[in-house]
Amino acid sequence: MFIVVSYDIPDDRRRTKVMKALKDFGRHVQYSVFECEIRREDFKRLRERLKPLLNP
Repeated sequence: MFIVVSYDIPDDRRRTKVMKALKDFGRHVQYSVFECEIRREDFKRLRERLKPLLNP
């Protein structure tokens, strides 16, 4: 599946952690935008990895 992830995170430390997590799954195309071509299983792993870093 192909997904585009974009984010607007004002906190530098948290934004850096999100960016590092996304680099393992996709390509950094703009400042806060990633393109990812991943399997459903990897998408689930990505969501679990990002959950603690994002506001509900």
